[in-house]
Amino acid sequence: MSFWLEGWIEVARLPDTDGEHAWFGVVDLGSLIDVADADTERLFGLSKWCVTGKESVDALAASRGLPLNPSEQVRRELDRIAAHEAIYGSGEFGGYTYAIWSEIRGYELTVPPEDSQWKLAFALARVLEVQFGPDRVRFVVWFNW
Repeated sequence: MSFWLEGWIEVARLPDTDGEHAWFGVVDLGSLIDVADADTERLFGLSKWCVTGKESVDALAASRGLPLNPSEQVRRELDRIAAHEAIYGSGEFGGYTYAIWSEIRGYELTVPPEDSQWKLAFALARVLEVQFGPDRVRFVVWFNW
């Protein structure tokens, strides 16, 4: 059974990042990151092995839950997940967590660059950092099993 990563890179256009509508989803991570890899484990503690307890990783941003003020794009995804779970039950989605870019931007990818699924996501985050700053770029992620 596959273990997919889903989520968004969000930005806050204004310095006040605490407002209910402060964050906007700009990159759908599910379109860039296919399946969890070693970097997904070390960043967010998300992989089939970590979730089932077969492996323990000291991840940078694991098990934080959702941010208090997710973007509209993330809220729509959560509504879609809730509708799915209402029909089929829970268990396919989980591991909700997030990280501010300034927390993870110094992380060096362990998967070789030519094979890394995170290479493009990190490059996009660096571009967004130029416009918004490192504390106004955020990754919100979860798994789909």
